[in-house]
Amino acid sequence: MCADLLVILTQPTLSLREGTGTLSVDALLRKLAAALPKSHRFIIHHLSTPPTSCPAIYSAPPGQRPERTTCESHFLSVSINHNDRQIQVFALEVLVYATQYLTTLFVSKADSTGYIHLLNLPKGTPSPLKTISSTFITHLVEARRRKDRQLVVSLFARSQDQYLFPGSIENPTKHVLDDRGLIKWWCRVLEPVLHPNDFPDPQNPTPRPKKPTASAYLRVPSCDIHETRSFFPPHVRRTPSLLANWHPNRDPLRSLSGRSPTSPERCLIPRFPDDPKSRFVDELDDELTEPPSASQTKESPSKGKRPGRWRSVRSLEQFWELMAFRQECSSGRLVGFLWAVFTPAGFSAEDRKGTSSPTQDHAKHNGDFGPVGGPPEIPSALQPLDADTLHPEARASSPKTNAKITEPPTSPAQKKSSALMLPAKHYARINRLLLHLDYADLDIAAESSKRWIEDVAVCAGKESWGFEVVGEREMVGGGGGGGGGGDVVEGANVLGGGLVRKKRRDGEGEGVEVGKEGEGAVNVLAMGLVRKKPKVR
Repeated sequence: MCADLLVILTQPTLSLREGTGTLSVDALLRKLAAALPKSHRFIIHHLSTPPTSCPAIYSAPPGQRPERTTCESHFLSVSINHNDRQIQVFALEVLVYATQYLTTLFVSKADSTGYIHLLNLPKGTPSPLKTISSTFITHLVEARRRKDRQLVVSLFARSQDQYLFPGSIENPTKHVLDDRGLIKWWCRVLEPVLHPNDFPDPQNPTPRPKKPTASAYLRVPSCDIHETRSFFPPHVRRTPSLLANWHPNRDPLRSLSGRSPTSPERCLIPRFPDDPKSRFVDELDDELTEPPSASQTKESPSKGKRPGRWRSVRSLEQFWELMAFRQECSSGRLVGFLWAVFTPAGFSAEDRKGTSSPTQDHAKHNGDFGPVGGPPEIPSALQPLDADTLHPEARASSPKTNAKITEPPTSPAQKKSSALMLPAKHYARINRLLLHLDYADLDIAAESSKRWIEDVAVCAGKESWGFEVVGEREMVGGGGGGGGGGDVVEGANVLGGGLVRKKRRDGEGEGVEVGKEGEGAVNVLAMGLVRKKPKVR
């Protein structure tokens, strides 16, 4: 790498406040600034890919063609400055799938390096990592939501030493949550996403007139309803109005738009990368090609007519029961499947209809989807990008796909984004590079962070990239020093000891004072303040 290029890349990143005069910073950075601790600085690097055609995540019912599906990837890296060096502390990847009837956000990976303690946040400060995760997912939900279609956020919570930052487990300051703690953490992350007004936009403080209905679903294989409910955030369990939107041991798979309730079970379960239920679906699909057993050949023809359905699994409930015995779910640690479903106001059953008639539905939308049965459109040859191509407004020059899928309505301000857009080929290369770096100690992590940030800039043909966000949120609570990052309730009022007091019995004295205050005196409590309950004979 050229020395002069290194000098350019190591220049300070653009500050959020410095850039408001010359650059239209998108809503994500404003929301992050409003939610993060005041006066603390974070460097945000946001990568994305243009929406491109991808294999359908839902299997097609018998006699129908797979849904046209597009996918775009979003990767958020968060760094901090320590001794004039940038150090990555957190990263989150979200895949956005869009079809004619449904938008799906799949939280693919999330990981931390354990160096967030270098900020020396005050004790009792809420975890910035949880705040960043909630804000980023909320931003994607609002940016990709369509007024007449449902949107679902889906994730799989499994505790693991490291996902994105190799060697970070060797950092003694990295706190790896156990299986139960991780499921609870993700529930706390998604809870604010259900209420987007918790992340106000300083540029547009007026709330939306019609707020979509949001519901959360959680399945923890091998746990009953009461055990599953214990993973919900504490304030949700204490508030009936919030608890009504959380559904333990349930899933929304049959109620999502575009899914017909009468479709085979395999057509209701989406297939995501590195997802255990997707691997189970692939194994069950082998039953569709295997010849029936001897016992099955003796069944009556009416019982044997189950086109496109598994022989061993006859319902979604049975599917989840068997999931509890899968290797990923029965290795001694709990895993969680979590969904957040956003339904537009005034959403009707007609909007929810599935692809029950392949000829009618495809003919109706032939103008949107292109020739029926035609091959998916392949992106043009991936060439190194210049600055103009990398601008988000270049989305119009990306591979042509259905506008209803890839282009939800956006305001002119949202067209200018902090995200650095890369073709899928370069995006995959950058991700592979991250998995070959090392974050075992502070010096190595600083070098790895520098290499990753510079390599992205070189790959994209940019001189520098990223934005510095300065937190603006006042934190109410303890002041002592410490690592910070604990998930606590801000400004909690603790009842004083005098507010809860036993009722004094008649005839009991007020206590005996021995000596005087300030002279080493000892105050003896009255005998009536601590009294055993009399025995009843």
